[in-house]
Amino acid sequence: MADSDSDNDGLSLFDIVWEDVLYVKLFPLLSLKDLFNLRCCSHLAKTFVDNGLRRLQEVNLSGNNSPHLDLAFAVLAENCRNVRVINLARCNWLQDSVLCPLLKHNHRLTKINLSDCHNITPRSMQPIIIGCKQLTTLKLSHCHWLTIGAMEALTLHHTKIQELDVSHCAALNERCLSVFLLNCRMLRTLSLSNVPAVTDNLLFAIAKHSKFIKNLNLVGCYHITDRGVLALAFCCKELESLMVRECPNITERSLAVLRGRVFIDRPRLYQPDMNMVPNMGYPRLFLQV
Repeated sequence: MADSDSDNDGLSLFDIVWEDVLYVKLFPLLSLKDLFNLRCCSHLAKTFVDNGLRRLQEVNLSGNNSPHLDLAFAVLAENCRNVRVINLARCNWLQDSVLCPLLKHNHRLTKINLSDCHNITPRSMQPIIIGCKQLTTLKLSHCHWLTIGAMEALTLHHTKIQELDVSHCAALNERCLSVFLLNCRMLRTLSLSNVPAVTDNLLFAIAKHSKFIKNLNLVGCYHITDRGVLALAFCCKELESLMVRECPNITERSLAVLRGRVFIDRPRLYQPDMNMVPNMGYPRLFLQV
């Protein structure tokens, strides 16, 4: 019994099988913060975490601007090789020099969110465009650095994108967006909020090339009119939601066609039931009209 106790005292966490037990059962339960705390404990712990990061499939640091986070991110870039989803929205510390290595080492990325990342440049789009051939979701809201050239390159190499958010990307023009719609026929969700280039012509392109679109955000697109929305109503039969707040030229004339089958972020304007108007001497026919 004494010998048995002595043997048990020498066991540690890392004596458990790594590949079949620790990486399968324990590793998924630990947050990134937990993993980096564990990584600091010993050389063996560092080896365990670094090897485990090669299995990591999701990196979510959205809104995290802790001091020296760029140093921790460099560790992820060095070790991660199997990431499928990356969310770095609102990360003010993010720069091309730390982002590009991670993108270059993870070609199986399917979802990327870089919204509100103001300190990167179109250079970060290059590994996405060239290497991430399985990309289906790309969110670049408030990315003022997104250029027409980057958008055209994305269109040239990607045809399987199902969700795109380029809200507030003022540098884009109607032509590059139209070409994107022409090539990406699998698009299901599109956000063009506050993009000045959006006109009825672009809505006609959506109606023609994106017939299976489900969610469309046009908030703040002040050039569009009822003509464009009516084209969507008659061609996009699978449309589920339409955002048209702050679109002064959109009226109930077009929205009424969609109501009942599509969620619209603008309530129906109140129209009194004329049959309930008290008779004050006017002809009944006038009241009905």
